[in-house]
Amino acid sequence: MLKFMLSLWTVFFSAVALADGGGGGSTVGGGCRVFIEDFALIFSAYQPQLTGDARFCTEIPGLGSTNLVIDYETQEGSTAQKERIDLDRRIKEMTIEVEVKKGDQSIFKRPAESFKKGSIESVINFQEAGNYVVEVKLTDPSGKTIESHFPIEVGKGEGALRNLIIAAVVIGAAVYLIYLSSAGFRTRVDSLLGRIKK
Repeated sequence: MLKFMLSLWTVFFSAVALADGGGGGSTVGGGCRVFIEDFALIFSAYQPQLTGDARFCTEIPGLGSTNLVIDYETQEGSTAQKERIDLDRRIKEMTIEVEVKKGDQSIFKRPAESFKKGSIESVINFQEAGNYVVEVKLTDPSGKTIESHFPIEVGKGEGALRNLIIAAVVIGAAVYLIYLSSAGFRTRVDSLLGRIKK
């Protein structure tokens, strides 16, 4: 019985590691870099109801409520070169606009807003599996616009398999706790396992 539980936990942690990979272009932790000219942004997708705090990039495993986060990868600090500090100053003066499309149809649009904090988060309810495009647009105070488009794939990943594995681990843990706490149940299980071995 103990070997069975250890096997379940091994499979579970393997699934967690797989989910944290996050899909194409991932960085450490699962997000991915998006470059808009000289600016580097970190794009991360979360599905807390399905995968906890796992971060994804271009492959988002499940449907439903999804948090899309865009952070500016700051270059500030004592080792930053002057041009990098200038980039940090410039992007904080810009506005950012985010749109998600499926084919020609816009399914989500976040109007332009200040990017002074260097981070925005949007929640999208994906209803349909398939390929989408995320469009990120930066506009400076003079009205000059720069943008980047990148594809994401939703609802085709390992989310369903991972959920099944998690459910199996939870059920297995519950059975093991009953096995440890109930002498009668333990006797029946041991008897059954003894017959199977024969």
